[in-house]
Amino acid sequence: MRILHTADWHLGKQLHKYSLEEDHRLFLDWLGSMIEERGIDLLLVSGDVFDTAFPSHSALTQYYTLLQKMIGRQCPVVITGGNHDSPGVLNAPREVLRGLDVRVVGCATENCDDELLIFDKYGLAIAAVPYLRDVDLRRSVSGQSYTERAEAIRQGIRQHYQRLADLHKERYKDLTLIGMGHLHVSGALVSESEREIPSIGGLAAFGCEHFPEGFEYMALGHIHKPQKLTDSIRYSGSPIPLSFSERLDPKFVLELTLENGKVQSVETLRVPAFRELRTFTGTIDDVWSQLQAYQPATLLEPLVELNVIEPTFDPQKSVQFDLLLRDFEKAPFRIIKPRLTFENRAKEASELFTVGTNIEDLTPRDVFARRLESEELDEDTRNQLLEAFEQLLEEVQSQQ
Repeated sequence: MRILHTADWHLGKQLHKYSLEEDHRLFLDWLGSMIEERGIDLLLVSGDVFDTAFPSHSALTQYYTLLQKMIGRQCPVVITGGNHDSPGVLNAPREVLRGLDVRVVGCATENCDDELLIFDKYGLAIAAVPYLRDVDLRRSVSGQSYTERAEAIRQGIRQHYQRLADLHKERYKDLTLIGMGHLHVSGALVSESEREIPSIGGLAAFGCEHFPEGFEYMALGHIHKPQKLTDSIRYSGSPIPLSFSERLDPKFVLELTLENGKVQSVETLRVPAFRELRTFTGTIDDVWSQLQAYQPATLLEPLVELNVIEPTFDPQKSVQFDLLLRDFEKAPFRIIKPRLTFENRAKEASELFTVGTNIEDLTPRDVFARRLESEELDEDTRNQLLEAFEQLLEEVQSQQ
């Protein structure tokens, strides 16, 4: 049996207000072709199908077009919700999709039976665990320390998986058990596009050793860098770069081969680079020369980030910077993140004057973290404030 593991599509994503719709279209076309060519028997999507809770019409169209192809090729699909997904949006058509061999688990429920999916044909059970929100795991108790609350979260995650492992052992012990998850396992490396990842899992330092026994493989999502934590616990990563910090990362989907109920191999299938993200850094003259020499070589228009750094403040440099942007408006690439920074050597080295910082470059977490930096706080108090902020932010986002 062949299983394909992928996650973190983020359909509808915009990179600094630039739509990545074409990037996703090419990836999904490629994915459909690979599933057919390689005879994939089951597709697992471990959360963050969409980038926002209320996806655009074009993002929904891409999603259902891919599902239509999978149904036509008789390839079953299992989809779990991520922290970016709306459980309501994912779950709305699930009863219809179930009859077409597409199983959707948009959010955790009190009855964990809903998350244990059985594929008798393949001798397989899937513990399809979606993103576990704080409210799914525990509630704050007055007087608890940060360490006690973190331990409660860690135990909540473990117990959730343990209930599924116990249910499998009780009812389906002859079936191979594969797990899915959308969480931050400690030790995983994150990228710039994950500044918004909630702390569930990472806050509690949930490690590989905390997963209960009984799982042959754990197909994880939430972290955009493809990573092998152990032979059987892996992040597939996002299939396309979602930030400039991912521009050099190879992108993969993972193919598992099962024989006699055991994973015999995990092969990384590299996703083609449909678009290049480039960063140019230096003085205005340096960057100008680099842009003039740049020859794009990808199918889609490259997206460019400029980090222009001048040693001293000079208003004329701002004028030259604007001229540079105008000169390259019709180039075969698009500059979407230009920044001009002056290092003021007459003041402290930490003080910077920056031109080009937009509110879109900052997240609520960035602003709150900077606010905390202005206070003299001990580590426990800082951690408690961060945790409280995460709970409030998640509540606001859920209401929205």
